[in-house]
Amino acid sequence: MFENLTDKLERSFKLIKGEGRITEINVAETLKEIRRALIDADVNYKVAKSFTDEVKQKALGQDVLKSVKPGQMITKIVRDELAQLMGGTATDIKLEGTPAVILIAGLQGSGKTTFSGKLAAMLKSKKGRQVLLVAGDVYRPAAIDQLKVLGGQIGVEVYTEEGIKIRCRSPKMPSNTPVSTVSTS
Repeated sequence: MFENLTDKLERSFKLIKGEGRITEINVAETLKEIRRALIDADVNYKVAKSFTDEVKQKALGQDVLKSVKPGQMITKIVRDELAQLMGGTATDIKLEGTPAVILIAGLQGSGKTTFSGKLAAMLKSKKGRQVLLVAGDVYRPAAIDQLKVLGGQIGVEVYTEEGIKIRCRSPKMPSNTPVSTVSTS
Protein backbone atom coordinates (compact mmCIF):
# COMPACT_ATOMS: atom_id res chain seq x y z
CA MET A 1 0.00 0.00 0.00
CA PHE A 2 2.71 2.47 1.03
CA GLU A 3 4.91 1.14 -1.78
CA ASN A 4 2.24 2.21 -4.28
CA LEU A 5 2.33 5.80 -3.00
CA THR A 6 6.13 5.76 -3.00
CA ASP A 7 6.19 4.52 -6.61
CA LYS A 8 3.77 7.22 -7.73
CA LEU A 9 5.72 9.94 -5.95
CA GLU A 10 8.98 8.74 -7.51
CA ARG A 11 7.36 8.80 -10.97
CA SER A 12 6.18 12.36 -10.39
CA PHE A 13 9.71 13.43 -9.44
CA LYS A 14 10.98 12.06 -12.76
CA LEU A 15 8.92 14.72 -14.56
CA ILE A 16 11.24 17.41 -13.25
CA LYS A 17 14.40 15.33 -12.88
CA GLY A 18 15.95 16.22 -16.24
CA GLU A 19 15.07 19.90 -16.10
CA GLY A 20 17.84 22.48 -15.88
CA ARG A 21 15.91 24.78 -13.58
CA ILE A 22 12.70 25.03 -11.61
CA THR A 23 9.92 26.82 -13.49
CA GLU A 24 6.27 27.35 -12.70
CA ILE A 25 5.32 25.01 -15.57
CA ASN A 26 7.47 22.02 -14.58
CA VAL A 27 6.58 22.46 -10.91
CA ALA A 28 2.86 22.54 -11.79
CA GLU A 29 3.14 19.29 -13.79
CA THR A 30 5.04 17.56 -11.01
CA LEU A 31 2.68 18.75 -8.28
CA LYS A 32 -0.37 17.67 -10.28
CA GLU A 33 1.02 14.11 -10.26
CA ILE A 34 1.92 14.34 -6.57
CA ARG A 35 -1.64 15.51 -5.75
CA ARG A 36 -3.05 12.57 -7.76
CA ALA A 37 -0.76 10.14 -5.92
CA LEU A 38 -1.90 11.49 -2.55
CA ILE A 39 -5.58 11.32 -3.48
CA ASP A 40 -5.11 7.76 -4.78
CA ALA A 41 -3.65 6.95 -1.35
CA ASP A 42 -6.90 8.17 0.31
CA VAL A 43 -5.55 11.56 1.37
CA ASN A 44 -8.38 14.10 1.63
CA TYR A 45 -8.51 16.37 -1.45
CA LYS A 46 -8.27 19.58 0.61
CA VAL A 47 -5.23 18.24 2.48
CA ALA A 48 -3.56 17.17 -0.78
CA LYS A 49 -4.30 20.56 -2.39
CA SER A 50 -3.04 22.50 0.61
CA PHE A 51 0.07 20.32 0.72
CA THR A 52 0.91 20.82 -2.96
CA ASP A 53 0.22 24.56 -2.71
CA GLU A 54 2.73 24.78 0.14
CA VAL A 55 5.31 22.77 -1.83
CA LYS A 56 4.76 25.01 -4.88
CA GLN A 57 5.26 28.17 -2.84
CA LYS A 58 8.50 26.84 -1.36
CA ALA A 59 9.77 25.39 -4.66
CA LEU A 60 9.24 28.58 -6.64
CA GLY A 61 10.78 30.65 -3.87
CA GLN A 62 13.98 28.59 -3.78
CA ASP A 63 17.27 29.59 -5.30
CA VAL A 64 18.56 26.31 -6.66
CA LEU A 65 22.24 25.84 -6.01
CA LYS A 66 24.29 24.91 -9.06
CA SER A 67 25.30 21.66 -7.35
CA VAL A 68 21.66 20.67 -6.72
CA LYS A 69 19.37 19.58 -9.54
CA PRO A 70 15.73 20.74 -9.59
CA GLY A 71 14.48 17.18 -9.12
CA GLN A 72 16.58 16.83 -5.98
CA MET A 73 15.31 20.15 -4.65
CA ILE A 74 11.63 19.23 -5.23
CA THR A 75 12.19 15.81 -3.64
CA LYS A 76 13.68 17.45 -0.54
CA ILE A 77 10.88 20.01 -0.28
CA VAL A 78 8.20 17.28 -0.63
CA ARG A 79 9.95 15.09 1.94
CA ASP A 80 10.25 17.99 4.41
CA GLU A 81 6.60 19.01 3.91
CA LEU A 82 5.37 15.41 4.31
CA ALA A 83 7.33 15.15 7.56
CA GLN A 84 5.83 18.45 8.73
CA LEU A 85 2.31 17.35 7.72
CA MET A 86 2.69 14.14 9.69
CA GLY A 87 3.71 15.99 12.85
CA GLY A 88 7.33 16.88 12.29
CA THR A 89 8.93 14.09 14.29
CA ALA A 90 8.59 10.34 14.10
CA THR A 91 7.42 8.53 17.20
CA ASP A 92 7.06 4.80 17.57
CA ILE A 93 3.64 3.35 18.32
CA LYS A 94 3.35 2.12 21.91
CA LEU A 95 1.39 -1.10 22.23
CA GLU A 96 0.62 -1.74 25.88
CA GLY A 97 -1.70 -4.27 27.46
CA THR A 98 -3.05 -7.52 26.09
CA PRO A 99 -4.67 -7.00 23.81
CA ALA A 100 -3.38 -3.58 22.85
CA VAL A 101 -6.48 -1.94 21.39
CA ILE A 102 -6.17 0.78 18.77
CA LEU A 103 -9.42 2.63 18.10
CA ILE A 104 -9.60 4.35 14.71
CA ALA A 105 -12.19 7.14 14.73
CA GLY A 106 -12.93 9.95 12.30
CA LEU A 107 -15.45 11.52 10.00
CA GLN A 108 -17.31 9.50 7.38
CA GLY A 109 -15.19 9.10 4.27
CA SER A 110 -11.96 10.08 6.00
CA GLY A 111 -10.25 6.74 5.30
CA LYS A 112 -10.56 4.90 8.63
CA THR A 113 -11.10 1.48 7.06
CA THR A 114 -8.22 1.86 4.61
CA PHE A 115 -5.97 3.22 7.36
CA SER A 116 -6.88 0.28 9.61
CA GLY A 117 -5.72 -2.11 6.90
CA LYS A 118 -2.51 -0.15 6.35
CA LEU A 119 -1.81 -0.04 10.09
CA ALA A 120 -2.43 -3.77 10.45
CA ALA A 121 -0.10 -4.48 7.52
CA MET A 122 2.64 -2.33 9.07
CA LEU A 123 2.25 -3.90 12.52
CA LYS A 124 2.40 -7.37 11.00
CA SER A 125 5.29 -6.85 8.56
CA LYS A 126 7.50 -4.29 10.32
CA LYS A 127 6.76 -5.07 13.98
CA GLY A 128 6.09 -8.81 13.65
CA ARG A 129 2.84 -8.49 15.59
CA GLN A 130 -0.24 -10.67 15.28
CA VAL A 131 -3.15 -8.33 14.54
CA LEU A 132 -6.93 -8.69 14.63
CA LEU A 133 -9.01 -6.21 12.63
CA VAL A 134 -12.38 -5.53 14.30
CA ALA A 135 -15.15 -4.26 12.03
CA GLY A 136 -16.97 -1.66 14.09
CA ASP A 137 -18.58 0.33 11.27
CA VAL A 138 -22.12 -0.98 11.61
CA TYR A 139 -23.65 1.83 9.54
CA ARG A 140 -21.75 1.09 6.33
CA PRO A 141 -21.97 -2.62 5.49
CA ALA A 142 -19.48 -2.16 2.66
CA ALA A 143 -16.88 -1.18 5.28
CA ILE A 144 -17.12 -4.65 6.79
CA ASP A 145 -16.64 -6.21 3.37
CA GLN A 146 -13.76 -3.82 2.65
CA LEU A 147 -12.08 -4.76 5.94
CA LYS A 148 -12.50 -8.46 5.12
CA VAL A 149 -10.84 -7.92 1.73
CA LEU A 150 -8.00 -5.93 3.29
CA GLY A 151 -7.53 -8.56 5.99
CA GLY A 152 -7.39 -11.28 3.34
CA GLN A 153 -4.83 -9.35 1.30
CA ILE A 154 -2.46 -8.89 4.22
CA GLY A 155 -3.16 -12.18 5.99
CA VAL A 156 -4.82 -10.71 9.09
CA GLU A 157 -7.91 -12.12 10.80
CA VAL A 158 -11.03 -9.92 10.73
CA TYR A 159 -13.68 -10.07 13.47
CA THR A 160 -17.24 -9.05 12.63
CA GLU A 161 -20.42 -9.19 14.67
CA GLU A 162 -23.96 -8.30 13.68
CA GLY A 163 -25.79 -5.44 15.33
CA ILE A 164 -24.97 -2.12 16.90
CA LYS A 165 -23.10 -3.39 19.97
CA ILE A 166 -19.73 -4.88 19.32
CA ARG A 167 -18.10 -6.24 22.41
CA CYS A 168 -14.33 -6.12 22.36
CA ARG A 169 -14.10 -9.28 24.44
CA SER A 170 -16.87 -11.33 22.91
CA PRO A 171 -16.65 -15.11 23.47
CA LYS A 172 -16.58 -15.43 19.68
CA MET A 173 -13.50 -13.20 19.38
CA PRO A 174 -10.06 -14.84 19.31
CA SER A 175 -8.47 -14.31 22.73
CA ASN A 176 -4.83 -14.82 21.80
CA THR A 177 -4.38 -11.78 19.53
CA PRO A 178 -1.99 -9.25 21.06
CA VAL A 179 -3.12 -6.26 18.95
CA SER A 180 -6.71 -5.40 18.01
CA THR A 181 -7.39 -2.56 15.58
CA VAL A 182 -11.00 -1.36 15.71
CA SER A 183 -12.33 0.55 12.69
CA THR A 184 -15.39 2.57 13.74
CA SER A 185 -18.25 4.18 11.84
